[in-house]
Amino acid sequence: MSSSQIYEQLQDLVQQKWLGIYLRFLALVLLFGAAVHLSNIAGFSGTPWQQTPMLWRVMDLLLLGFDLIVAYGLWRKLAWSAIALTVGIVALQIIPYTLFRTYFILKPEDGNLLNQMVIFELLLLGILGILLSIEK
Repeated sequence: MSSSQIYEQLQDLVQQKWLGIYLRFLALVLLFGAAVHLSNIAGFSGTPWQQTPMLWRVMDLLLLGFDLIVAYGLWRKLAWSAIALTVGIVALQIIPYTLFRTYFILKPEDGNLLNQMVIFELLLLGILGILLSIEK
C-alpha cells in the first residue's frame, strides 16, 4: 500500500462519527493550550514572560503556533492534523518533558506538573489510537 493510499484511508477514517467528534474535542483542548500560552506571553501566569527562561519562551511560541494550526485541521477533520498532532505531542511535549525535564523544572512542583502533562498527552494519544483502530 502506498503512502497516498494510507493517507486517503486515514482521511476516510477521520470522517467517521466518533473519531470526528473526538478530533473536535482535541481541537478544543489545543485551543485551551493556545490560550494558556497566550496567557504566559501576556504575563498572566504570575511571572513576567521576559523573566522566564529562554527555553520556556521559545516553547510558548512554538506550542502556540502548533496548537492553533493543528486545532484548525482537527476541527475540519483533516487527516494531516491527526498525523501532526501525534508527531507534535511526541516531539514537542513527551520527549522534552521526559528526556530534558531538568530544563523545565524551576521549582519542585514543576516535576509533578510535567508528569501530569505527559500522562494527559499519552491518554489523548491512546484514545486517538483506539478510535482509529475501531473505526476501521
